[in-house]
Amino acid sequence: MQCTKMQYIEFRILFQVSQGLLEKHKKKISGKAVICVTLSLVIGVGAGWLTWKYKDQTEKTVSTETEQVQTTGDNVIYEGKTYQYNKNLTNILFMGIDKDAQVLTGDIPGTAGQADCIMILSLDQSDKTCKVLQISRDSMTGIDIYDSSGNYYTSINAQLATQYAYGTGGENSCWAMKKTVKELLYGLPIEGYFSMSIEGIGTFNDALGGVTLTVPEDYTNIDPAFEQGAEITLSGSQAEKYVRSRDTNVEGSNNGRMERQVQFVSALFSQLKEMETASQISYESLYRTMEPYLVTDLSVEQIKAMASYTYLSDETEYVPGKVVPGEKNEEFHVDEDALQKLVLKMFYKEIK
Repeated sequence: MQCTKMQYIEFRILFQVSQGLLEKHKKKISGKAVICVTLSLVIGVGAGWLTWKYKDQTEKTVSTETEQVQTTGDNVIYEGKTYQYNKNLTNILFMGIDKDAQVLTGDIPGTAGQADCIMILSLDQSDKTCKVLQISRDSMTGIDIYDSSGNYYTSINAQLATQYAYGTGGENSCWAMKKTVKELLYGLPIEGYFSMSIEGIGTFNDALGGVTLTVPEDYTNIDPAFEQGAEITLSGSQAEKYVRSRDTNVEGSNNGRMERQVQFVSALFSQLKEMETASQISYESLYRTMEPYLVTDLSVEQIKAMASYTYLSDETEYVPGKVVPGEKNEEFHVDEDALQKLVLKMFYKEIK
């Protein structure tokens, strides 16, 4: 059954309640006759090697009735089945930032760049594996706009990538992205973020001696060396092209780029793991090399721990939806019903 927009909003809030998240929105979602529920909950999330304090605050306007989703304590009931969040998971928001991409919406410019690569790295402590949820940068969702003083100004419906633009490009842009992605995924706990400017991809690649991967399709239009089936150790410039290039004249071209981004990130962390095992890398030295290109709330030890996981690139999931032509740019319209099911599948466990 297809969710209405109000059920969709309710689903987000109920997921947040079920997780005990601190949420206190600064704006209202709807002007319809609904009851305003202010959620004021405090959480400290311990996830094995990570301990976090949530400072995110949101306020939602929701209806008091819902047929599809209910909560009972820490559980979520969806379509007659009961689910519980998998507390073995630690979710990290990974972003690749194009700092040259600016946005102008109304009278407030966004000058911090755009998040061209957006994915959730979901680390499972029970088996030391990582699954990836890739999110299209063109996903249409609610974007919060702030003025030059950092005060909330208004909200619009726009591509997810543009949320990063309305900040300084540092921690508050990452915070805004984390908040918006979290809302898109129905209040999914996101314990940290790691953003890297696109310009740093080549440096990171070269610091590892070049990331090695097999080209899945014919991408010789990007680089003559990117022949289908070719195993290639990327140079710094090739690495940047591999994750960045997209033919905007071809509808849905971002899909191929997202697949390459997941492949590159998975190969990068796998290579880090191999080099650590062989004592061929100093994370402290690597961090100093990459620091000019990074904004993260993770410590060196936490990044090192991420590299110890096995990345299951073959099990990568993508936020479901469809590409449609937009007024100015291509848009990705999320299939909300399918996304609800995917969130439950990836991050929750059914209680029999």
